[in-house]
Amino acid sequence: MKLPEKVSCSDLMPDTLEHFDSVPQPAQIMIQATLVLALQNAGCSHHAETLGLGLYQELGQKDASDLLLTMIKILDTAKPTGENTSFAALQFNLDQLAQKQTFHCRGLMQVDGALLHGQVYREYKWFPTAADACHRLGNVCGGVITNGSSSFQVVLRNGSYFWPQHGSHSWLHECYTQARMRRSSLEHCVNVTDQRAHKIVGFIPGVSTLYNFATSIYYYTQDCIDLAKKRAQEGAIDLGFDALVALTGGAATPLRMGVAIAVKPVFIKGAEALIDNFQKEEQPPYPVPTNVSDSNIKT
Repeated sequence: MKLPEKVSCSDLMPDTLEHFDSVPQPAQIMIQATLVLALQNAGCSHHAETLGLGLYQELGQKDASDLLLTMIKILDTAKPTGENTSFAALQFNLDQLAQKQTFHCRGLMQVDGALLHGQVYREYKWFPTAADACHRLGNVCGGVITNGSSSFQVVLRNGSYFWPQHGSHSWLHECYTQARMRRSSLEHCVNVTDQRAHKIVGFIPGVSTLYNFATSIYYYTQDCIDLAKKRAQEGAIDLGFDALVALTGGAATPLRMGVAIAVKPVFIKGAEALIDNFQKEEQPPYPVPTNVSDSNIKT
């Protein structure tokens, strides 16, 4: 597949996004990994290789490969369903990636079809008691879950995330975020290069979905919430919100979060082919770590 003349492979690189260097590291990693796959699908092998090797340098080869493997598995099995999780679950995961600080909470909101994972603060027999404990913790509390029995657990916000699970119920502690810059108006959020690329790649299957997902994360970090939501909704047309929640939750930091995903051989083969393509013909301009990295993506 070849990109149309009006948009180049360079237009799909993250450095075309303004202030990308100031994007928090977890969000940067997720955007870069998504664009690696988008560039590969667009026939931009050299650019995908450059970006992929950058991931290897930053995360270590094993962690970068695990991230790409997990994403490929989610993408290959994703399909829109009638039971999508709410945007609230996706927004919570985006908050974690963007490292947004919360400052005011207004109560618990029920989220169906997604389970909140994270460090358990305490377990209570009754829901009202758990809800009260969460309220007293303030923005430190991420929400309340039930373990399937008659008890309820209060989950701390730091490091927590939503993962799709049909039939499950979680209670999200709704907390407002402190915007670093209030740039939600369209004229402040529009990036000319991105708008041109978005218009062109929108007609390319397998590229538009990935590009929409990557830029939805970027715009969310820039406090362009409406534009971020629009891009996420466009990505959900092909994937469904379940897949977006999975990608922004467990796939973003699979090792730190301990998400157990059984990757089938067919996905491993596909990812290994992609990874091999990064490294063949010539050595990278900098050494790529081959040992298992202890570095984690911090949120």
